[in-house]
Amino acid sequence: MQRKSSGGLTRREFVKGTLAAASVAAIPGIGYAKDLPTSHLPKIDPNREVLLYNCNVIDVRTGKLIPNAHIIYSKGKITSLGTGEVNLSHAQQINLEGAYVIPGLIDGHCHTTASPVYGTSALGLFKLLREQRKHFPKCIDGGVTTVRDLGAFPPILHGYIKDIDKGKLIGPRVVYCNSIININGGHPDIKPTDITIFADLAKPFMGSLQANFKDDDELKKDLEENSKDASFIKLTIDNISVFPGKGAIPVYTDSQLKYIFDFAQQKGLPVSCHNHRKWGFDRAMKYPFNSVEHTIGDAYLTDDEVNFMAKKNVSIVPTLTIAQSFLIEDAYDTVPAKFRNDFVDNEVKIRNNYVKNEGYKDFDPVFHQANLDSMKLYKTMGINNLYKNKKFLVDPDLYYDIMVHAPQNVTKMKDAGVNIGVGIDAGMPFAYFGGYYRELELLSRVGFTNAEILRCATINNAKILYMEDKIGTLEPGKFADMVVYSENPLEKIEVCRKPKIVIRDGSILFCSDQ
Repeated sequence: MQRKSSGGLTRREFVKGTLAAASVAAIPGIGYAKDLPTSHLPKIDPNREVLLYNCNVIDVRTGKLIPNAHIIYSKGKITSLGTGEVNLSHAQQINLEGAYVIPGLIDGHCHTTASPVYGTSALGLFKLLREQRKHFPKCIDGGVTTVRDLGAFPPILHGYIKDIDKGKLIGPRVVYCNSIININGGHPDIKPTDITIFADLAKPFMGSLQANFKDDDELKKDLEENSKDASFIKLTIDNISVFPGKGAIPVYTDSQLKYIFDFAQQKGLPVSCHNHRKWGFDRAMKYPFNSVEHTIGDAYLTDDEVNFMAKKNVSIVPTLTIAQSFLIEDAYDTVPAKFRNDFVDNEVKIRNNYVKNEGYKDFDPVFHQANLDSMKLYKTMGINNLYKNKKFLVDPDLYYDIMVHAPQNVTKMKDAGVNIGVGIDAGMPFAYFGGYYRELELLSRVGFTNAEILRCATINNAKILYMEDKIGTLEPGKFADMVVYSENPLEKIEVCRKPKIVIRDGSILFCSDQ
């Protein structure tokens, strides 16, 4: 008799379903979800110039509004931007009726092929893959025309990118690193076989989110494999796990980091790193990282430290939204006093409102409810028993601590001239695709002006992606990536929740009915 899995399937049935789903997901052109309909979208003739007129353009560099403006583009690139009337009778003309135009938003930190649900049965796998495919059109819905993927299942990601390029899937431009180059046992310290015993069998079809190299030879192999067609290399720099009860995790040796940076220099690839701890931040500042991801939770940075960061031209994508998403009151009888202040208490309220009333709009309601139900495990199983029982729920102490320290640290970085980008770590539980606006609004509550926020979401992110010559501003020669709003986001950042029109490479990919 065959043993049953937790999903009610035999082991043979489970592996058959898992491998089938993984293999189909990796094939370009195979759709799991109904992609956004395009029949209602205005068609742009690629052989004609396009004139957008009667609009207000926002210069994100200066934060100034350019009234009564027009934008001309051809073959997917901007050719001219000016004010007043223009005679262009041969062009395809679109009257924007006084709307406001900004460059296409950029998501500086996401995981397009990660699972935003804590766990699912074999029967739920196909449904999860359908939801995963929706990540891409959801970006466009929110005005995001370029994303930076910080760790993916490469074969699946490449399949989606091919579908986007062929017009089979509506989605953003994708910049990626392939798998995370992490040392075995380092962050993210989850063995794929802890998720499913069939992970090794599925790897040829799905690839791996993290490299998990065990020695220098594997490191060299992983770097070669994951640098192919990649735009950057992703590392993880912390020495303590994000999971409660886990404690210390392995870290790179100095010789391994030297090899990685020598390799990156030879390939002309920037290097980014995950960082939640001061220990990791101090180590990162000794190396030529392009960016650090997230913010630290166990220290306030000094003026000298942030000035040194600025001098080294190290950027940061704070992803404050992921920290807010893990402000989990359910983990405590009473939230410790050291995590309580007016800012954090308000963020807890906003977080709770999102997960209870809004999250189901951005992610499948059944999966979202499963994430909410998982929160009960903190008490029913005991927080220090989660990891050993393969329940990979994060340590809320860490994320409360991040939210305590983040406002001062991030504001200090801004004032010191550190380049700050925008991303929410979308693809993680409670940080769903479609919720990009949450980071914009959170930065506003931290104290950023709307002009500063738009700059972070556009030109600052473009610098992090080394694409400031192609995207991030509305200037001649750059890609015709634009978001059109009915109201002025300089006056009200919440406007960014609902674009009116989204254009990528000159094609209208989203047009609101409202």
